[in-house]
Amino acid sequence: MTVLGARDRLRGPYDCCVVGAGPVGLAFAIESAEAGRRVLLLDAGDLTPGGLGIDVDEQAATEIADSARHAPLDLTLRRGLGGTTWLWGGRCVAFEPIDFERRDYVPGSDWPIAMDDVAPWYPAAAAHLDCGAPEFRSPLTGWGGLSRFRMSNLERWARQPRLARTLGRRVIEHPLVDAAFGATVTDLSFSPGGSVSHLVIERGGEITTVQAPAYVLALGGLETTRLLLEVQRARPTAFGGAGGPLGRFYMGHATGSIADVVLDDPASAAELDFVRDDHDTYIRRRFTLTEEAQREHEILNTSFYIDNPPFYEESHRNPTLSAVFLGLAIPPIGRRVLAEGIRLRHVGPRPYRVRAHLANIFRKPWRALADIADILGRRYLSRVRKPGFILRNDGGRYAIHYHAEQLPNPESRITMRTDTAGRGVLHIDYRFLEADIDSLLLAHQMLDAELRSAGRGRLEYLAGDPDAVRAAAWEQATDGFHSIGTTRMSRDAAAGVVDGDCRVHGVENLYIASSSVFPTSAEANPTFLATVLGVRLAHHLADAGSRGTAVPARADRDPITGR
Repeated sequence: MTVLGARDRLRGPYDCCVVGAGPVGLAFAIESAEAGRRVLLLDAGDLTPGGLGIDVDEQAATEIADSARHAPLDLTLRRGLGGTTWLWGGRCVAFEPIDFERRDYVPGSDWPIAMDDVAPWYPAAAAHLDCGAPEFRSPLTGWGGLSRFRMSNLERWARQPRLARTLGRRVIEHPLVDAAFGATVTDLSFSPGGSVSHLVIERGGEITTVQAPAYVLALGGLETTRLLLEVQRARPTAFGGAGGPLGRFYMGHATGSIADVVLDDPASAAELDFVRDDHDTYIRRRFTLTEEAQREHEILNTSFYIDNPPFYEESHRNPTLSAVFLGLAIPPIGRRVLAEGIRLRHVGPRPYRVRAHLANIFRKPWRALADIADILGRRYLSRVRKPGFILRNDGGRYAIHYHAEQLPNPESRITMRTDTAGRGVLHIDYRFLEADIDSLLLAHQMLDAELRSAGRGRLEYLAGDPDAVRAAAWEQATDGFHSIGTTRMSRDAAAGVVDGDCRVHGVENLYIASSSVFPTSAEANPTFLATVLGVRLAHHLADAGSRGTAVPARADRDPITGR
């Protein structure tokens, strides 16, 4: 192991170079090293606990078309060892078979790989993300009477989601890994045959080059796309040209809460709460649409789970929720407890009704103290971090939180323009469609009908009429944390950026390991599958290297000439 200083020369030769020390890049690096490959890991950040956020110059080099739809980059990006896991809650969710399959009502939904291509790599990804066993189906039976929703799909949660201290340490201590931090890739240089000859990097104030037989970009969805768009700005025909797929189909998820669920049996909430399983990991069951229901109703994949009412709504009259709200509302305290984007969602809009929250606390101060002591112990003092808490109530009323797929939309895209100083400016035009909201509302109607017919409960919308409910869903239609689709996977170069092996079409030795290669977003958070693809890619390259052959190129277009 060597962590190279800013003035240290790269030692080489290396079998592969991976750019990005987030969860996917780290998983790729450790799997490659364990396979006997010499790895160079590059990252623009450093070893700072908490990671490095976007700086002032980078903010000036990025513009968001609609800030109501996309979170600012300082809430979504971190560089350095661990990458965005410094902001990650630790949720690990597997894709379902239908997510890889063709759905006529979801344009571009036919992936070039299937569940069988990724499932063998689940155990390694689960180990690297520290989320216990690679088991995403509960053996428990669901509620009787539910036919269009299942309760067997599981979320798993990383025991400790800040991976710099675990996976990151394993990577930089491995004898076959060299890590260079403060190294920003500024360009890719291509050989006449179309392969990447070297990377151009800025490190320690100097420009230098890096060479390896294979290059893997694992900078995260936005930053990988930014780099390729910068290359395309200098070479307009690269990656399919300006009218091609690069930067298009930008997706995330629709997530939020527009209704409460009222359970007929309040005790049944325990079946939807966080529990610590036999693998010493927290899991949670959810309501998830069955594949049959999705196809029959032409609805996007959607899941639901129970949650506390909004902390900032003092009408909940819960002393613990009010105490948590007041703590989170103080930025220096709240930012130590939660990632800023999550903190802002919990504290809600100003003005804060502090007196009303204090009145809630004074109703039962001993209850608030006991609950908070338990939360802090299980979440921050335990070896296995509890990801959240559900405060039970005798009325069986909880917020019902949704997490829903987005349709691929070529006009939801990231582009690069040149400013008056000749500098590239990333333009983010992230969009939702009316069809996304239609699907989300239909999923709510179906869940409500199922719960009522099964005698299990009902949904009650927070807004009073259908137009107001739809408006509430649109108000919550925002993301930027899950960067999906902008370097999408496809069988041919005209439809995407990478092939089924994550190799950039037409470039023999350039690969992308990121959620940006997903052709569809599914309902699942992307970190687990992105890590699975990173592990799979490491073994693909190691297998090719063990045969003493170059990774085979396919008959795609040349990335520079476009022919």
